Amino acid sequence: MTEKRKNDFLLQGGILAIAGLITRFIGLVYRIPLTRIVGTEGMAYYNTAYEIYNIALLVSTYSVPVAVSKLIADRDSRGQYLNSHRIFRVGMVLSSGIGLAVSLLLFIFAKNLASFMKWPSAAIPLRVLAPTIFVFSIMGIIRGLFQGKRTMVPTAFSQIIEQIFNAIFSIVAALLLIRAHKDSAEAAAYGAAGGTTGTLVGAVFGLIFLVFIYSINSEYFTRKCLKDHTGIRESDKDIAKMILLTMLPIILSQTIYQLSGILDNYMFSRILFGKGMEEAEKAVLYEAYSNKYKWLYNLPVAIASAFGVSIVPTLSATFKSNNLDSVRTKVASSIKVNMIVAIPSAVGLTFLGGPILLLLFNRPDDLLSGKLMTLGGIAVVFFALSTLTNGILQGIDRLSLPVIHSAISLAVHIVLVIVLVGPLNFGAYGLVIGNVTYGLLVCILNWISIGDILEYRQEIRTTFLMPLAASLIMGLISFGIFKGLNLLTHSNNVSVIIAIIVAIPVYFAALLLLKGVSEEELKGFPKGALLVTAAKKMRLLR
Repeated sequence: MTEKRKNDFLLQGGILAIAGLITRFIGLVYRIPLTRIVGTEGMAYYNTAYEIYNIALLVSTYSVPVAVSKLIADRDSRGQYLNSHRIFRVGMVLSSGIGLAVSLLLFIFAKNLASFMKWPSAAIPLRVLAPTIFVFSIMGIIRGLFQGKRTMVPTAFSQIIEQIFNAIFSIVAALLLIRAHKDSAEAAAYGAAGGTTGTLVGAVFGLIFLVFIYSINSEYFTRKCLKDHTGIRESDKDIAKMILLTMLPIILSQTIYQLSGILDNYMFSRILFGKGMEEAEKAVLYEAYSNKYKWLYNLPVAIASAFGVSIVPTLSATFKSNNLDSVRTKVASSIKVNMIVAIPSAVGLTFLGGPILLLLFNRPDDLLSGKLMTLGGIAVVFFALSTLTNGILQGIDRLSLPVIHSAISLAVHIVLVIVLVGPLNFGAYGLVIGNVTYGLLVCILNWISIGDILEYRQEIRTTFLMPLAASLIMGLISFGIFKGLNLLTHSNNVSVIIAIIVAIPVYFAALLLLKGVSEEELKGFPKGALLVTAAKKMRLLR
């Protein structure tokens, strides 16, 4: 096996990571006008509807792409192409059936769910979101098929297309609906419904693209099936059972993670409601946490999600072949690449999170969001690592461990948030501390399990210490540039943009000079050969 083939999952993960960054960036950009259109109260309804929707999506079809990709990769590695195709076909029937049922239930009980969360007006945007689950149930199966075939390109492009249409229609629909209902007491909720309309429309366009790509490749899939001479045929019933058994632990671990967000909302709302705080006042505090802090730190976490997705099928096939040395190599490579991006992102948000939020949302009076980011920027590292290690455990058939670890972390998280927000009156800071603690605990528990199962010991120096040292150099220099320019220009926007532009090459130059990345490792990155050439010309590599 060539080095290129061994590291192909890093390339595929890189493709998905770039797509993830683009989609998160688009998400951040369109939230700026969306927030201005619907206001703080409308964004609180929007985020509450999304949290309920995400739970419904997770317990129904969100785990389907990972489960299907894992099973398809395993059958393809053994030449069982007919079984691979049957997994896709049975998965489509199963997923779309579940998705349709959950969409209907969410639409019917939207009012009850929103009232339970103490945000009754969120029912309006939630009903608009409900059909999206059915659309995703079909889209997820097609993505899982291509991911199982070891290509993330269709998934990556469909995500970008989905987000572009989401952004356009969210802004347009929010503007139209809020104008149409400007005299209504529910104007903010209808504005939020406009925002969720974009999610539905974006998903439809993403699905159309995937169906088109599948139709182009259908003849190739048919030829592969004709090459299956193994004689091994699995029944539809057995395949459905396998898909469900693979999905269940993934659903549970992802649902528990999402529950941390929805429970934050519930506990925060209930505790402050008990203290006599009005809904509009409460919305301002929660919006700073959910709409600004969480969305900004989730931008770099998208990279971890990409590598977590890309590593499952390739690790599953390698693990089934009992090649533990190759499994350990893949684990080490994925964690290192992940940390090379996550650590500087965390440091950058800690130093410049406040100015970045001011640049994005133009709210000089909102000091809270910047303080939350400074306090909780480290969450990027913990959630990046926990997301990736969840994927590693799923890839080596330890599907129950992420569930157990997430449940333990959630229990600690709940107690911590109740104490911090309630008796200690930490407010939104209590949510941030609880959020960081949750990610940290999952990291620690996953790391212990991976070490025990694979007899694996993580390399520390170049994986963590060198990226941290380079990140601190970057953080100090970029923060100094920001402060200096801000004093000279009195412009936050100009200062922070220049500081970010300087920060990126400073970090990679420092990382290469500290020998945090070797030439071979750099070649494994997307456009790695070009990066190596550029680094040598600048004498950063010898």
